[in-house]
Amino acid sequence: MARVHIRIVAALLALAVLAVTVLGAYYMYRENIVPEQKRKEEVAALLKQKGPKADPGKKVFDQAMELIRKREMEAAHEKLMEIIDVYRDSERYEPARVVLGEMNMDRLFSRVPMPGKLEYTVGRTRQDNLNAIAAKFRTTIAYIKRVNNLLGTVIHPGDRLVLYPLDFEVEVRLQDKRVTLLKDGRYFKDYTIVGHHLPFARMGRETTVAETPGWIGEKKIRPDDERYTAAGKWIQTASKGSRAGIIFCPEPPPPPEGQQPSPAGIYLSAEDMHELITIIRPGIPLRFIDQGKS
Repeated sequence: MARVHIRIVAALLALAVLAVTVLGAYYMYRENIVPEQKRKEEVAALLKQKGPKADPGKKVFDQAMELIRKREMEAAHEKLMEIIDVYRDSERYEPARVVLGEMNMDRLFSRVPMPGKLEYTVGRTRQDNLNAIAAKFRTTIAYIKRVNNLLGTVIHPGDRLVLYPLDFEVEVRLQDKRVTLLKDGRYFKDYTIVGHHLPFARMGRETTVAETPGWIGEKKIRPDDERYTAAGKWIQTASKGSRAGIIFCPEPPPPPEGQQPSPAGIYLSAEDMHELITIIRPGIPLRFIDQGKS
């Protein structure tokens, strides 16, 4: 009888051990295996989804803005140039162009040193005038006056002038409504084309700036004339054969019904024309990247 009791107890203990083992296995399955399986399924589902494309240009742009806030302008300048050179499909590409263009103009029009800027001391000869200095150093009278806070064209021996060679290139994209300045082949600043009316359907791809005259009524004013500051201003490209050059000027008033705008040309805002006329000099190259529609 005792042996029967022992066998029953042993069987019950075996069942208890088995039950504990089963319960432990179920607990492990529920607490570890099931959640892990769910995580794998969720990851697989996420991988199948088409999420937003990563934009490394955004990170670089944010770094540039932080550097500007810290007044570390040279480092910020390099970050913005990186976006323009490398991340052309970034959502921050166009904002980077705008910010960099303004930074470049601020540096250009200040007396703060930048690569290419130099200081010149006016000599004692009568030939050392603004016109001669501008020609010698490939700059413009308007730029010299603006940077050095000159009200007129008179300078004196011993005056120290900040100068900068304005060796820009100009690209015109009518379809994008954009005029772009390049310096040493790299982006410098954009200007928006607000309208255009061209006298012929297609233009030559390569040309140069021929002159930057001012106008008072029908009278042409030279850049070294004291009246040039108050004159209306144009940028005109070189003519080719019988074909006149292209005029860049502020947008003219609407013409009478049935008549074409006068003058014919490419129109920019008055503010942009004022800035461009200061830094565009005769002889620099100008390219039409697309022909657009006249």
